[in-house]
Amino acid sequence: MDGEIDLETYTISIIRLNTAFKKLEDNEPINEIKEMFNESYNDLNGLYKEIVEDLNQDEVNINEYYLFFSNGKQIFPQYIEHLGKIDETELESEITSLIRVFSNLNKIAEPFSTSEMLK
Repeated sequence: MDGEIDLETYTISIIRLNTAFKKLEDNEPINEIKEMFNESYNDLNGLYKEIVEDLNQDEVNINEYYLFFSNGKQIFPQYIEHLGKIDETELESEITSLIRVFSNLNKIAEPFSTSEMLK
C-alpha cells in the first residue's frame, strides 16, 4: 500500500456486509450469506493488514488515517455488536472472523480522537 486507505474496497465490503444482514433478516439462503460474509472478511482483513503495514513505516501520513478511524470508532463497535447478536450456527465461523477483524480495526481506531492526537 502507498499510505492511502483503499476506501473503495472498504465501501464495497461494508455494502456487501449490510446486504448479507438484509438477506439474513429475509431468511434467504445461508450459503449466499456465508459467501458474502467471507468476501467481506477477506477484504476487511486485507485492508487491516495493509493499514498495520503502513502504520509501521518510518513516515506515516496520519491525516489519511485520522478521518477513517475517527469514523471507524463509531462504526466498528456497531458492527461488532450487530454480528454478536446473530444466532445462526451455520455462520458461527464467519461471524467470529468478522468480529475479530472489526475488533482489530477498532483497536487501531482507539487513539484516533482529537484529544489523543493533540498529546
